[in-house]
Amino acid sequence: MAFRNKEVQYCPVGGVALWIFYRYHVMNEPWPNFMYPDVWYYTKLLSKIKGEPHEELSSYSHREACDTAYAKAKCQYLHGTHEGRREGCKRADMLDVPDAQMRRLGRWDSSRMTKHYSSGLPRQGARILGGHGPTAGTECRFKM
Repeated sequence: MAFRNKEVQYCPVGGVALWIFYRYHVMNEPWPNFMYPDVWYYTKLLSKIKGEPHEELSSYSHREACDTAYAKAKCQYLHGTHEGRREGCKRADMLDVPDAQMRRLGRWDSSRMTKHYSSGLPRQGARILGGHGPTAGTECRFKM
């Protein structure tokens, strides 16, 4: 789930937008042809190498990139590709996100209700982590 964060430096939507800008405007990778879905459907967000937009990044390369980023940020205790899940859970706990919401955010809740009947969107937890507070605002477009 992508959820806009109130703080721009934490916003995953803005991060993806900056990556796409960098990829296509700074690195000058050609845009995929949107007239042919079979061409752009298979374009990887994180491709293997420049000029090969359909080759996915290997798990080893992904882990190495994460470890390099952690080292550059001087975070010696972080390693691997699942640190976001662990650190996100810690942050949610510090922000008093209810346990049930944390289980749903991390997809650790495997109850029948969550798997089959609920929307699967832990709205309160997402609002808190997004910096919007625990209560719903009045500007929601989707009314139930």
